[in-house]
Order: sequence, then C-alpha cells, then structure tokens
Amino acid sequence: MLIQRAISRDPRPWRNGLGVQYEVTANGPLPDGWTWRLSTADLNQDVPFSIYEGVTREFCVAVGGGVILTLDGVAHRCGPHSVTTFDGGSSVQAAIIEGPTKDINLMVKHGSPPMHMSIHNEGESLMDVEALVALGGGAKLIVDETTVELDELDAILAARGNAIVVTSGSVVAVR
Repeated sequence: MLIQRAISRDPRPWRNGLGVQYEVTANGPLPDGWTWRLSTADLNQDVPFSIYEGVTREFCVAVGGGVILTLDGVAHRCGPHSVTTFDGGSSVQAAIIEGPTKDINLMVKHGSPPMHMSIHNEGESLMDVEALVALGGGAKLIVDETTVELDELDAILAARGNAIVVTSGSVVAVR
C-alpha cells in the first residue's frame, strides 16, 4: 500500500490544452502506453473536454457543487460524489454549476479488462481495490489494522490485498 498526497502531484496540461490535470496512477507509461489511468482535475470555468477515441471515461465531482456534462448534445447533471460514464470519443462540454470543482477521472481503453469507480461512505468495507481517492472533506480509513487519514484528493495506491473500512468521510474506489 502506498499513500499519495494530492499536494505532491505535478500539474500536466490536458490533451486539448484547455485545462490542467494531476496524474494519480496509470498501469503503463504516459502519454499513451496505458490501458487505464486515474487523474484529478480542477474545473474553474466552462470548458470542452479532450477527445479520447477508443476510451471509456468515468467522471466524478469530488469537491464542489456539480457539473453539467453535455455529451454529444445531451446534458447530464453530475452532482457531487456521483459517477458519470461516457465514451471518450464523444464531444463533451463541461459547465460548472456553483463555482469551481475538483474532479476525478478514470479512463480505460476499449478491449482492456474493465475498471470502474464507485463511491463509498462512512461504515462501508472494501476489498480488492486498485486505488482510492478521498472526496471533499477527506476521509479516515482503517487499512488492515492501520488508521489512515486522507485529505481531499489524497490517494491510496496498490491496496489490492488490503481490507479497508471507511470510518469517516467518503472515497472513490477504483477496481
């Protein structure tokens, strides 16, 4: 198990140059040698997303009031702590609802083993997790018998064999 602090991540420009993301983890080298990757991003204004043909994307509003994703002309309201799945080849326009947000993004190349994000709250137990990211307000967890405190967007990586209990706050799990 590895604890990764959000503050330690370096900013990288989006593929389209219109935003900044922070790489959490990937199972291969960037920019294109991965089959799945996990990142966070700050949305400070309405902006189109980068196009990723051949990729399934999952999007979660970790901090903030929400985002309207317009996917190929159809609007989808993404509330705080929800997961929205869409095709990376879609035309996507993001509109922030109540000010800036911090978001979590999972990308999985088509034909790869499936990976998904799910939200877990206080009192829930988890196993077989590839990565966890704390949502707004942070989270407190027991990993095996060790208490771990995460600030918002901090992550736990390489936790596949660990038993995890969320004792406060909320997390996104990737498995």
